[in-house]
Amino acid sequence: MIARNNKIAANNIATVKKRLVRTFAKIAISASFVVFLVFSLRLVVQEDNQIAHHLMSFESIARQYYQVEQNDSAQISPHITAYYNPALLPKIMKAELPYKKNQITKVKAYSEEGFMVFHSDFSFNGKVIPMYLMVNTRTLEFGDDNWVVVLAVSGLLIVFLVSILSLSIKRMFDELMAPVTELTQQLSSEKESEFLVSDDSIDEIKHLTNHLNIYSQMKERVAKQELMFAKYASHELKTPIAIISGAANLQALKEDDAAFQAKQRKRIIDAAGNMQTTVEVLLNIVKKENMTANSDSWHVQENQISLDKLCKYSETNIDMQLVVDPNTRLNFPHSVLTMILKNLLNNSIRFTKHGYIKVHISSEQISVKDTGIGLSDSNEIDHGLGLLIVRRLCAAYDWSFELKNVESAEGCLALMQKLNS
Repeated sequence: MIARNNKIAANNIATVKKRLVRTFAKIAISASFVVFLVFSLRLVVQEDNQIAHHLMSFESIARQYYQVEQNDSAQISPHITAYYNPALLPKIMKAELPYKKNQITKVKAYSEEGFMVFHSDFSFNGKVIPMYLMVNTRTLEFGDDNWVVVLAVSGLLIVFLVSILSLSIKRMFDELMAPVTELTQQLSSEKESEFLVSDDSIDEIKHLTNHLNIYSQMKERVAKQELMFAKYASHELKTPIAIISGAANLQALKEDDAAFQAKQRKRIIDAAGNMQTTVEVLLNIVKKENMTANSDSWHVQENQISLDKLCKYSETNIDMQLVVDPNTRLNFPHSVLTMILKNLLNNSIRFTKHGYIKVHISSEQISVKDTGIGLSDSNEIDHGLGLLIVRRLCAAYDWSFELKNVESAEGCLALMQKLNS
């Protein structure tokens, strides 16, 4: 495991760049070796061709020599021998008879014993005289200077290719990895800011940066949701727990009073029911996969909703009104509707001293309208944690939510509307 971690740690940008440069250096050296091999073969081929041309150039000289001396053989030049009688040919030449006429014949061209023969004939005193010009292929070679030139050219080519490829790869790699380096530094930084890369970055890096920003925002949102959940769970569960605990303790004080015992049991049952509703809604918030799924719609009736039970407390000067349109169907559970109405009603009661609170429910819209003090800069943030839960539940079931002042009147309007209806 340690060795594997060290291997992963070594795969940073600098190491990858060095490895890439080494790879291209090997490619450059291999390419230079191929060029050297090609140049060498080319020189050998050119050497043989020049020897052949050199041999053929002595044809007229060999004829003139025979016309003067009439010998069966003659040393035309230090390296070329002429034979005018096939019987006098050396054994190595006789072994290759017959030779093509007026053509160069190469025998063991790349061997130390290799030679070339040019065969032709001419007329002299009414006779046809055969002529064989022979030269050893290793007696006429390029000097060492030519091979030095080849080696020098190949060496310079290697240096040139390695240098150019190394510089090009480094520059290209630096330009390509610069945005990645920037993102790495930004990720390592403790500053909470948006990830940014230069406009010259490739589209894939820009796409990655956008997703990093999205994931960063999601992380912050999830952290806020977790904090909201903790606060809301504490806020909503402490009260029924306190009621249950208090009622249970009170039961022990008057064990003989049946009416008192029944009252405390009712308090415990009601508090447990409220806790169950709260827990169901909180589970809907936690389980995102269930929140985004569309629930089966259900038929809502007025007798299923009790505004008095949903309120934490009631004011004698407030008229509570409920209107449910006929054939109203909602796509979220009854427990979610109860939690939404509970939070909206208690929010309205906090800021309403007299008048009315009217709840209107239809398949496409839910509104809670009050005659309270309305929204202002001083109390907007006081509308609190319950409305955050309402917004989250609305988003889960494709509803919009807004809180605004009532036009041309005092009071506030909490409005939910179904999206994509």
